[in-house]
Amino acid sequence: MFGLHPNAEIGYLTTQSETLFSTIMSVQGGSGAGGSDDTKVKQIIISFLQQLPQDFNMYEIGLKAKNKTPYVVVCLQECERMNILLQEIRTSLLDLDAGLKGALNITDAMELLSKELNLN
Repeated sequence: MFGLHPNAEIGYLTTQSETLFSTIMSVQGGSGAGGSDDTKVKQIIISFLQQLPQDFNMYEIGLKAKNKTPYVVVCLQECERMNILLQEIRTSLLDLDAGLKGALNITDAMELLSKELNLN
C-alpha cells in the first residue's frame, strides 16, 4: 500500500484498525434493558469490590518466613507490591462510587475509569 516497506504497512494497517474499532466502540449503543450508564458502572464497582481479595498480612507472612533466602525476599517484595496495587484499585473504585453518589467531585481520572468500566 502506497509503496511502504512491508513492516511499515503492517504498522499503518494496525493503527487504522485500532482507530476503526475504537470509533465503533465509542459510538455503539447499549441495549434498552440495562438502565443508565451510572447504574451499570455501580453494579460493576460492587462486583469488583466483592471479588477483590484482602490485602496480604505482611506481619504474619514475615513471621512464617524463617529463612530469608533470595526467593523469599522476592516473594515478600511481590506481596508488598500486590498490597499497593490492591489498595489503589480499592481506593479508585470507592472514590468513583462516592463520586457517582455525589459525595465527591468527579475528576478526570474518575470519569475515565467510569467510561472504561462502562465499555467493559
